[in-house]
Amino acid sequence: MNNDERNKFNMQDNDEVTISTGPSTIDDLIPQERDLTIFVDVLRKFADTSDLIANLTVSLTIFAPTNSAFRKLTRKPGQVKDKSEDPTEKLHQFALAHIVPKAYSTLPDGEEIDTLNSKTKIKVEKNRDGTFKLNGKVNTISNLIAANGIIYKIDNVLVEE
Repeated sequence: MNNDERNKFNMQDNDEVTISTGPSTIDDLIPQERDLTIFVDVLRKFADTSDLIANLTVSLTIFAPTNSAFRKLTRKPGQVKDKSEDPTEKLHQFALAHIVPKAYSTLPDGEEIDTLNSKTKIKVEKNRDGTFKLNGKVNTISNLIAANGIIYKIDNVLVEE
């Protein structure tokens, strides 16, 4: 920007310029959460989940287990019991089980909601403190609102094997 342009906009050499790139997607927000890095790695491992969280034309609810939730597991999500199981597909199904194809700004108390993993449904119960219990054992901690959905941080994983 030359001096004439700076004068036109009343700018000085040291003025900061912020360029807005549009609304933040789940893909923009979730990596900024330091306690969700393991889950972010899982989501980004697969093209379909990676594309979904960046897509502004979809509405999603993501149940994101914290890093401490992953550390509590005795078996890692992609770990298989026998050689007939595909560890990559098992991890993919784990990721899909934490994604709901609808954005819930308030979770539906007493209802069961479908995930992108056809074998996993989530039973929702509201706690007295306003948080939610999922499948009778997992608690929501907090949430983040993105342009394409809601991210609920959770204290445990929704599926274990």
